[in-house]
Amino acid sequence: MLHLPLGRRLMAGPTLRLGSGGDEVRRLQELLRARGYRVAADGYFGASTYGALLSLQHREGLPADGVADPATWRALGAIRPTMAETSQASPDEPAEWNFMVYMAGNNNLSDAAGRDLEELRAVPEFNGVRVTAFVKQQDSGGRARHMEIGAGGSPDLIEELPPPVDSGDPLTLLRFVRWAVAHAPARRYALVIWNHGGGWTPDDLDQLYTQVRGRTVRHDAENGYIRRTPRMTAEEEPAFSELARLTETPEITKALFTTSLGEVLKLPGGQDRAIASDDGTLHSLDTIELSNVMRRIHDDLGRPIDLLGMDACLMSNLEVCYEIREHVGTVVGSEELEPNEGWPYTPILSAMAANPRMDGRELGRIIVDEYVRSFRGTRQTVTQCAVDATRIEEFMREFETLAAGLRQQVRGNRSVVDSVQSVVTRFHVDRSLVDLRTLCLALVVDSRTDPTLASVADKLLAMHGPGGFVIQEGHQGDKVEGCGGLSAYFPMERTISRYYADLQLAKHTEWDEFLREYGDARTIRR
Repeated sequence: MLHLPLGRRLMAGPTLRLGSGGDEVRRLQELLRARGYRVAADGYFGASTYGALLSLQHREGLPADGVADPATWRALGAIRPTMAETSQASPDEPAEWNFMVYMAGNNNLSDAAGRDLEELRAVPEFNGVRVTAFVKQQDSGGRARHMEIGAGGSPDLIEELPPPVDSGDPLTLLRFVRWAVAHAPARRYALVIWNHGGGWTPDDLDQLYTQVRGRTVRHDAENGYIRRTPRMTAEEEPAFSELARLTETPEITKALFTTSLGEVLKLPGGQDRAIASDDGTLHSLDTIELSNVMRRIHDDLGRPIDLLGMDACLMSNLEVCYEIREHVGTVVGSEELEPNEGWPYTPILSAMAANPRMDGRELGRIIVDEYVRSFRGTRQTVTQCAVDATRIEEFMREFETLAAGLRQQVRGNRSVVDSVQSVVTRFHVDRSLVDLRTLCLALVVDSRTDPTLASVADKLLAMHGPGGFVIQEGHQGDKVEGCGGLSAYFPMERTISRYYADLQLAKHTEWDEFLREYGDARTIRR
């Protein structure tokens, strides 16, 4: 079994009231935020903290006086046994599932992280399922927590991690999984990576640039003004205004890992950095980092993890599935941008508690169905798909034939590919990801398509049906009508990412050759 040093035990704080200030107030505010209350963790006990405390006290049946006394600290879960004491008291029998949620909420969805924690706690009983979480929220001063969530209002078990904690560091994710496995051993493991983007500021990139390049950027912002068109030095070092502009690009906002951002910041010129922030580069780099983490989890467990869920945007992607195929059983994710509400954790965990012996395929099916159901009656456009990574090879054989056929089509009648790429459903914020089912459908219905290529496209359409490699797929909205749940990289009129060739799919299929040849034919700059 894996072991990590335990963090420090959370203890009750002092009595606090309106006008109090300091670190203990900040800790009180962070506990309130973890319960879903919208308060700033600024260390000052003001009106918003007072109101949140009154609401909590009403809900818990305590005297509603707005004072943080021992009973209130207890209701917040701040008085409890240590993790070590709880682990020693637990039975030797492992749980059926450990449902691990990695909440990198240190961004504009910090409040959504608090709401999702409440959804986890709302399940009356976990019944053989243990729920563990890593939580970092905005204004937490670099602090984060490892948690075991209590069902039905039971106190959470919390370990504070010493600051600073970089939730974008792949090692932080790996350490959380190792802690969760050691603390709550189970027969099956699900890992959910929770990050909806919007988490990087110019100061974040400034600090990261110093780390990866060993020197600082030129600060050209004065009196709150940031140049819209950054000026480059002779050595093309970035100015602070360039970093500010980069944080406004959708690719940067959706990046999962700081190591991926670091690779972009290492590029020598401003034009190269700008291109890399808008051509699918970060998606490729995140995919490689994710695979590295999953490989190490596989090594630790001695087998693939049962389910990897990505409560994040744009991650139901063939390149991702193929990269991690040896390390994961079931993969669940969305082709489309996910609304801030994300996954509906209460019905998902309730279904697990009702049938804790379900396997990863069944859990994947439930997540897809419950996710799409949670948006019924709204105008939200959503997609969700679960695939069986252990059955990807048959799908990839046909995909390889598709790539080879598209290369021939470009040479024979490129206008077919022009038509297809202009009508296929696209998802990425820079439109570099396309839905594979609508791509195949466009090839099949175009009478000019080479018959061999049309035949393999038809086979791939059939393989999108549920029950095989694709376990379950669901969607809602006119934009995604006809989609099949999986995307692939196919830039429209952009440069082809210099990092795409590092992906396993690019190495093992002719897809990157097709992209390169089609790009050259259309004079896409590389």
